[in-house]
Amino acid sequence: MSWPLELMIGVSLIVVVSGIVNYAHLRLKRASKGVNPDRARRMEARLDTLEQRLTDIQDILIAIDEKLNRTDRQPPSPTQTHKG
Repeated sequence: MSWPLELMIGVSLIVVVSGIVNYAHLRLKRASKGVNPDRARRMEARLDTLEQRLTDIQDILIAIDEKLNRTDRQPPSPTQTHKG
């Protein structure tokens, strides 16, 4: 596969998982009324940690994409051209 396609798939997966995490947050808040408060706080903390990790991964993918875009826009240097 080409790297742009792989990058788009990676970003898409992060968006989907982020949506699932947000959905879980909403479900947890609605259902936490009948749940042990300590358990609800632990689950909320775990979801917050997961969301932060996904945000970090998304930032890394964006930085990689920007770097690859800059590399593609630069003309090849004389040492990079192949004479055959």
